[in-house]
Amino acid sequence: MILAALATAAAPASGRLSIGDLDRATRARAAILEIDVPAARDILKDADPADPSLALERGRLAIYEGDCDAASAILARPDLAATAEGAALGDIARGCARATAATVVVNDEARGVWVRLQDDDDRALVPLLVEVAAKTRDVLAKDLGVELLRPLRIDLVRDQFTLSAMTGLPEDAARTTGTVAIAKWGRVTMLSPRATPNGYPWLDTLAHEITHLALSRGTRDNAPLWLQEGVAKREEVRWREPDPLDDVPSPDAIAWLGIQKGLGRPLDKIGPSIAMLPSAEEAAIVFAEVASFIRYWTKEAGDTALPQLLVRLKAASSDADLERAIEEISGADLAAWDKRWRAYLATVPADVPPDLAPGGDMPHRQEVGKRVRLGQLLHDRGHYAAAAVQHARAQALAPHEPAVRCFLAASLLASGERASAAPLVERVEDVNSRHGRWWSLHGSLHGGPDADRAFSAGTALDPLSPEVACEEKLPPELPGDPVRSALCEAARRRAR
Repeated sequence: MILAALATAAAPASGRLSIGDLDRATRARAAILEIDVPAARDILKDADPADPSLALERGRLAIYEGDCDAASAILARPDLAATAEGAALGDIARGCARATAATVVVNDEARGVWVRLQDDDDRALVPLLVEVAAKTRDVLAKDLGVELLRPLRIDLVRDQFTLSAMTGLPEDAARTTGTVAIAKWGRVTMLSPRATPNGYPWLDTLAHEITHLALSRGTRDNAPLWLQEGVAKREEVRWREPDPLDDVPSPDAIAWLGIQKGLGRPLDKIGPSIAMLPSAEEAAIVFAEVASFIRYWTKEAGDTALPQLLVRLKAASSDADLERAIEEISGADLAAWDKRWRAYLATVPADVPPDLAPGGDMPHRQEVGKRVRLGQLLHDRGHYAAAAVQHARAQALAPHEPAVRCFLAASLLASGERASAAPLVERVEDVNSRHGRWWSLHGSLHGGPDADRAFSAGTALDPLSPEVACEEKLPPELPGDPVRSALCEAARRRAR
């Protein structure tokens, strides 16, 4: 497969291009696709600068190493730019070089994690990124049998325009599906939590994308999309303790509802990327499908099936090799497993609240929004009791919406009604989704031995909210934990 790709890459869009040392270039590309930068560097050491095939791989390697300026210079050669792959790589290199001008690099050599920040204000996020990256690398070695080499590279960017420029994903596709991170070119590129109004599950997202890197390394980039995304969904939460809301709504139920609505897709017909699907609704359904299937397959086939499949895929050269590997490892081919899985889905409860269903919406959204906005206006003007009245009306219409519960709890606290606020953020079973401030209020009002876990859960969702990052403390008080203390100061600077 790699030889064929190199031969195609060497075919110019116009004119003639000498292929050069194809064997050496093939070995270099194989090492790069396995994210084995030291091996690729060694293969390309003292390479003839004039050799076009080797120059192409030198440019690719520079992208994987995060040296976008060097990659741009190499790939600007007319003979490389005349090829389809050389032109595509050149676009990536130039987009990356523009985006990373004046960036800040933090390299934690001890833990083997390299982080590049587009905004220095995000420096307070680095300790958490490093911690989760290191934990995820260890978990993946155990679960998948894949050792990711050091350093793990992470780019934290400020917007989807930069995400697109650095990865090649069209910006409109990123916006359509709500894509916040991509694992490509040997690194994770992800949006800063400051790019979204209420953050997002950025640490689980990091674990998800690192899983993609492990799958690329473990299979030499031969894993089909359904396997890539299904395994990444499975692994994204395994770096931490389980959360009661991890399975709300159930992927099984969402997959079945999507199939019933005609929006499900055959596992092997998802397309080039879930981020390229035509709507966020379809993306959510396909994510649920692959997550549900991998969960079912690994449970039925056994814990060793997945690592064995990755080993077999590394040497695969066709879809037939994949089919043969699945059948020999698990006793049935993909089509048979797909049929069994769909039969299983028909037996699971598919009771999903309307607001959590694919394409669903919160009942009474307009009225809830109106009450919340009015309540916030009153709260900001110091009319806390009146604000609580409006927020209570919103909460009555959306009893399981955590954000609405937080608005009401905050107004009640400001009114001095702590006893009335506490039950709103006491039981996680009372809400239907994860929300950063619900956890910080829970930790603040209910304390005890679980308080630290609650504050960590909050910062894993919305780390740059002053209330969440500061554990509901008022200035100048800071959290006792030094990492969260720095995060609190960064969040307060952002809020000014």
